[in-house]
Amino acid sequence: MGPAVSIIVPVLDEASLVEEALGRLQGARRAGCQLIVVDGGSGDGSPGLARPLADEVLLGLPGRAQQMNLGAAAADGELLLFLHIDTALPPDFLARLAEVWRGAERSWGWFPVLLDNPAMAYRVISGFMNWRARLTRVCTGDQALFVGRRLFAKVGGFPMLPLMEDVAMSKLLRRRAAPAVAGAVAVTSSRRWEKHGLLRTVGLMWYLRLLYFLGVSPARLHRQYYGRGGVVGRGFLTSERRRTRLGVFARYPQPGEVMTRLIGRLSATEACRLHETLVISAMRTARESGLGEVDLWVSSRPDARFFQYLNPDGRIFQQRGEDIGARMAYAAEQTLVAGDWDRLLLMGSDCPALDADYLHAALQALEEGADVVIGPAEDGGYVLMGLRQPRPELFRDIPWGGDRVLARTLQRAAALGLRLAVLPLLWDVDRPADFERLLRSGFPMRAFSPPSAKGPGGIPRP
Repeated sequence: MGPAVSIIVPVLDEASLVEEALGRLQGARRAGCQLIVVDGGSGDGSPGLARPLADEVLLGLPGRAQQMNLGAAAADGELLLFLHIDTALPPDFLARLAEVWRGAERSWGWFPVLLDNPAMAYRVISGFMNWRARLTRVCTGDQALFVGRRLFAKVGGFPMLPLMEDVAMSKLLRRRAAPAVAGAVAVTSSRRWEKHGLLRTVGLMWYLRLLYFLGVSPARLHRQYYGRGGVVGRGFLTSERRRTRLGVFARYPQPGEVMTRLIGRLSATEACRLHETLVISAMRTARESGLGEVDLWVSSRPDARFFQYLNPDGRIFQQRGEDIGARMAYAAEQTLVAGDWDRLLLMGSDCPALDADYLHAALQALEEGADVVIGPAEDGGYVLMGLRQPRPELFRDIPWGGDRVLARTLQRAAALGLRLAVLPLLWDVDRPADFERLLRSGFPMRAFSPPSAKGPGGIPRP
């Protein structure tokens, strides 16, 4: 018996193909596959055509990497299969996947591909694509990349590149496990070659791959390939910093009540001091990003000396609500409505991998039109949320604390018709294995290690 499969299809202005392509996958849905369509902002009605034929239709920002990461975040399957709208899987693809399935932490691969134009030249190109993929262990998006959920999480998802995301992803995966080539052929459209000319298209693709190999940025390659601008740089933020607020969520550092899953590997006091160290790091990251003023949202005792030292300007606020969702909704309401700010980035305090670049990427996604930006965590939750409006309904009836928090939040956002952006996958410190990872990561632990009457960095105990 094979794995549970989630099929993720990125779409952008493909109304002429959506119904036929998704129609071919209805048998797979009846067999138990989950079908997720991620629209990148189509203006031709593609999402409406897709909704009756898919389990989820998510609205995101354009860009295949962004769209596929968004679909993966909402997926339930053990195996994720990324399918271009103009590629048709073989009829027995589920059996073929079962043949090569090696577990969620080890499986990845692709299907051999055949261009649908029967002319000999296209058969030669198909053969060459398959030969090159086997030789280099690098596939293209046309070859229906599949990957186990846990392996996908280990590599952090698709790199956020405007072009060559399939090449970059293959290189990440091949470091972790050998790929498998499924034993049946997927048929993909030759429209790209036919539209631009066979030799010209092949030459351009190899030219771009060579430039990528030589270190040319994917944004520059994207401009050459599509003839329009790629990723916007940080300069766009200058006029928006005044209208952005960052909110750091932190619990009151009481031994035995914070980082409780680490107790056993650490003492209750050590776990508390680690929590303090991570809160200090999160506040430093938020300030050093330069994106806006920083608010500290605390679980209790906003007058505690620890919090006062962290935010001496007095921007310390009490969280309010029965669960974390209600507390985030309250912070968003107070910031975006009562505080009259335009954008809010809410971040946790237990994710050492969240840096200033990550915060810049979140704000950029809001500027590009996302209603909600989410920074997903490997454990099925999230480490950051960006908003332009409060959206209290987004946080209601979510099973907080489980491993499906992120997926359910994305499904709720889709039901509300919100345009989503999902950032690269990060990890947070929650379990003993996470602490060992933290020790290996190079995170500065000097403030955590020495026993002292003071907290990390010489800050007095609360």
